[in-house]
Amino acid sequence: MRIQLAVPLCALGLALAGPAQAENFARGQELFEHHCRGCHDDLRSAAKAGKAKTVEALRKKIASWAEHGGTQWGDSEVDDVLFYLNESFYHLKNDES
Repeated sequence: MRIQLAVPLCALGLALAGPAQAENFARGQELFEHHCRGCHDDLRSAAKAGKAKTVEALRKKIASWAEHGGTQWGDSEVDDVLFYLNESFYHLKNDES
């Protein structure tokens, strides 16, 4: 039932977000699903455990794992995955605020 509710809520969030944000979220989700999901399936517990305490710490983890996995991602791919993970699971506040 939670999955059924999550899909409409996710769609609502994308509808309320600006076009670039919706595109970044979808791209980040696609990159994560394709490159990361196999090893990082239980994100809810990682986010709740506070593995990353800041947006910058999460960005560094994503970039490190992208390099470790040989994805050759640039900043835009890392930022899109960061956006997806933070919006979906971590809910960290931007370090600059």
